[in-house]
Amino acid sequence: MPTSITPPTGVIGAALTPFTPDGTVNRDRLDDLLDLLSGHCDAISVLGAEVTEYQVLGLRERQQILSGALDTVNKRVPVLAGVSHASAAEVVRLAEHAASAGADFAQVLIPRHPGGNPASTTDLVTYFEQIAAASPLPIIAYHNPGQGTDADVATMVELSTIDGIVGFKESSRDLIKIGRLCAEIDEAGHARYYTTMQALLTTLTLGGSGAMMPPPGTIVGSRVVAAYRNGDHALAAQWQKHFRTFPAVWSKYGLTTTMKAAMGALGYDVGAPAAPFQPMPEHDAARLAQHLESLDLTAALPNPAAPDTVKGATT
Repeated sequence: MPTSITPPTGVIGAALTPFTPDGTVNRDRLDDLLDLLSGHCDAISVLGAEVTEYQVLGLRERQQILSGALDTVNKRVPVLAGVSHASAAEVVRLAEHAASAGADFAQVLIPRHPGGNPASTTDLVTYFEQIAAASPLPIIAYHNPGQGTDADVATMVELSTIDGIVGFKESSRDLIKIGRLCAEIDEAGHARYYTTMQALLTTLTLGGSGAMMPPPGTIVGSRVVAAYRNGDHALAAQWQKHFRTFPAVWSKYGLTTTMKAAMGALGYDVGAPAAPFQPMPEHDAARLAQHLESLDLTAALPNPAAPDTVKGATT
């Protein structure tokens, strides 16, 4: 069981996975993206749940990508290694590799029952107790109802008391749930509690630790956090307002597709979703690019890339 390490507060950048047309991971573009995230995020999640498309990768491929990503980040910020799997034993094996490669935390999806139904509280407690007892890394549990069990407040609070669980990322965007979990997990001292980009400023105000989000949401999120830390709540609110319509207006395409299109519009080509899944149609991608231009995010990029350099990367 690892020594308890407290995760950082602020923005955790969830790295997208750039794929080539033949389905392999474009390591050059991933490295460019990790360099960008390392410059403005408080931590980075690699191959975590939701936006990374890790499900299309084999276990050996996941290990290789994670090792390369950790080399690229090179301890500039803490790294959460995505080690989610239906098998608790496989989670531990992935966590052992992540620890040997230099990761700081293991990110684990709150799973569904292998039969497809939501897992019970008893099932989830047993699952995480087994992992926490054997994992060499402290655990950040990931709540994502689209892929795992939609655990209620009582279940999540109970999970937060397991020795070895040091953080939660919760995706409900439910204000009542957020308020309770800020109080009953984070302020109670059990674990860090993170939400989504849409709830970032609310979470900070209610006593939570921050939010996890993919780029380019991280660009906005980092401005929210910086203003909040400086006590400029009006500026924090001004940046938070960007999340009222982005990415929600394009939500029918899913977060991964939307954020990949958004990154391309800003000059960071991370490619399309993993084949055979399709990118955002051109007319909506053009609307998204126009919207991002109105937000002036290019000027806010910490390390703006030259579009011709990134887009010309070898595939």
